[in-house]
Amino acid sequence: MPPRASSSKTTVIAGILAGLLAAGLGAFYLHQQSAPQADKAPAASSQTAAPEQNARAIDALMALPEIKAWSAHIEKASGGRAHGAVMETSPETRLVDGAAYYQLSFFENTPDAAHRWESFVVSPDGKRILVDDIVSAELISLEQWRKDNAPMQRVATQ
Repeated sequence: MPPRASSSKTTVIAGILAGLLAAGLGAFYLHQQSAPQADKAPAASSQTAAPEQNARAIDALMALPEIKAWSAHIEKASGGRAHGAVMETSPETRLVDGAAYYQLSFFENTPDAAHRWESFVVSPDGKRILVDDIVSAELISLEQWRKDNAPMQRVATQ
């Protein structure tokens, strides 16, 4: 009977696959953002609204000072080997107070794996962002999250 692969080897392979997935999704997002508008065929407004709103929600999340600071910290601390990334964590929207929100997370994308730092739900217009507290399974406001968790300290102490 041949020897089994070590669990660390399996973990490394899983991490590489997760990293490649994160990189591929990031490249796809950037490609969609940079594609010339003239090359796109006209479509019904209900079909084009979702990708535009998704991009608006991602841009709003990426504009948060915490996300900017975390991204810069990850880049600097890893010497450019790891990067921060915002990714949609579910293709389905989540209903919050009767409105659809995009489910997004901030990840640290390393050569070995993608590590989730925080999860959010963001309104399609990007004007309302809530933190998805996975411990309590509740959505909390940015203000409450900042007060309770001091997310900027995450990079200030490292």
